[in-house]
Amino acid sequence: MDRLISPWRYAYVTAPRPDGCPFCELQQHADGPENLIVHRGPHAFLLLNRYPYNSGHCMVVPSRHVVAPSEMSPEESADVWGMVARTADLLRKPLGADGVNVGVNLGRVSGGSIEHLHIHLVPRWQGDTNFMPVVADTKVLVEMLAATYERFAAALKGPAA
Repeated sequence: MDRLISPWRYAYVTAPRPDGCPFCELQQHADGPENLIVHRGPHAFLLLNRYPYNSGHCMVVPSRHVVAPSEMSPEESADVWGMVARTADLLRKPLGADGVNVGVNLGRVSGGSIEHLHIHLVPRWQGDTNFMPVVADTKVLVEMLAATYERFAAALKGPAA
């Protein structure tokens, strides 16, 4: 059995939980590197994960507070899953990932820590795992979060006109 060990997330899992929904709260603020929202669609938004498993780890989140895919309207579902598809392409092509893990955790027992539906996209590169997590209890991220934000923002803007 393979195991994903992520000790760098300890700060997140032990932090006090704010009242209310962090994704609903986050939407009330302007986009930018402070809140990590890199794109908004009509019914969903894309943000970088503050505690990434890999550089470029991001999430697509429905704008309306829902906890399961079945709660979304057809329009919301189309926007969310369309954004997942476009983001996976973005991670692979302009940002250069060799592959992408896409995942949804529904409920706390499945690993979900926020009761607001969100879809994780984790870019993967050939050889992106190394000895550091095993022998040093340390995950090496190849890029600062602000730099990853800037690369996402530039890729989403597309080629200069």
